[in-house]
Amino acid sequence: MRIRPRLSVLAVLVLVAGAVLVPAAPAAADLDGCYDSTTPRFQDPAPWSAPGNVHTGWSTPAGVVRSDAFRITATGNVRIDFWGTTKNVAGELPLPPDNGEWPAPDAPRYALIARVTDGEMLVLKNGRIYGQSRWFPVGADSGCLLFLGNSIDRRPHLMFTFNDPNLGDNGGGASVRVRQWF
Repeated sequence: MRIRPRLSVLAVLVLVAGAVLVPAAPAAADLDGCYDSTTPRFQDPAPWSAPGNVHTGWSTPAGVVRSDAFRITATGNVRIDFWGTTKNVAGELPLPPDNGEWPAPDAPRYALIARVTDGEMLVLKNGRIYGQSRWFPVGADSGCLLFLGNSIDRRPHLMFTFNDPNLGDNGGGASVRVRQWF
């Protein structure tokens, strides 16, 4: 009977189509390294300063490319006004209003935040994808992050700042360390 050969051909076609249409799991080895806290391929040799009143760029000699995994840790306090009120880099709840004034309405107030200048970053702690120039939460420990890609013509960078609608009266800042698996 001809049904069995046709079923076999159909099964092969379904498997081939599935392999072509369904992308492989993104950077499983890179994410495994992050989750398992294995030695990263690159890490900052020492913590560096992210001042509380500016946007600070971070560049890596390895570059930032599709499927790189990151974990960012930070310590310190940011002064949020001229009177000396300080907040830990982890920030505080409740979340700020989504009124267009706060850079990252889904991150704790006054927390350390970051963005990629081009491409998208998946924040595994909250399962959200942040497009270029959209700030995502870092706080004291970002958890594992996965860079999903960028345009071919640009070299993306990570930028850091604080989730505060007025950086102009800030002081202090964070000591930051970035680890990168690729």
